[in-house]
Amino acid sequence: MIAFSGSWFRRRGALKKAVAEAYGRLVREALMPVHYEVHGVPDTFEGRAQMVTVMTALACARFADVGGPLAAELTERLNARVLDGFDAAYREKGVGDHSIARKVRTLAEGHSGLGRVLVAALQAGESEEALADVLRRNGVAAPEKVGELAAALRRYEALFSAQPDTEILSGGFACGAN
Repeated sequence: MIAFSGSWFRRRGALKKAVAEAYGRLVREALMPVHYEVHGVPDTFEGRAQMVTVMTALACARFADVGGPLAAELTERLNARVLDGFDAAYREKGVGDHSIARKVRTLAEGHSGLGRVLVAALQAGESEEALADVLRRNGVAAPEKVGELAAALRRYEALFSAQPDTEILSGGFACGAN
């Protein structure tokens, strides 16, 4: 867990490290081939971005379960890091500077909207069918595969819930549930 004692600079460094750890783990998991080959997520730039959003939403829902100002700050910083990642990915693709802002803004709006509805569905404990409906409406996976993706998200949710709060607040999301 991130210590509040000590200097502001040490605390800021610990927050940055926790966000980097969470981001790295969640993105690696979001890019696993199983999501594209089995769960029906389109293997496109946008599909991969949506899968990063899905994994981020699971993490944010778990942060919300922990609660408190530290969890809220981690949520905010993780979302900012995801958007920075989208920007970096566009730059790696060679997208020109004049269009990056528009493209990132579009992804950011999608990230925010999808993230909010997924976190709400997870926190409300909605059924797997309701979660699949959210995924279907947002085009996250092929219609015939959204049930499989929803089941996978529930497995991630259970895995994250089983972890101690201190591990979660350090960014140590256990992945590999699917």
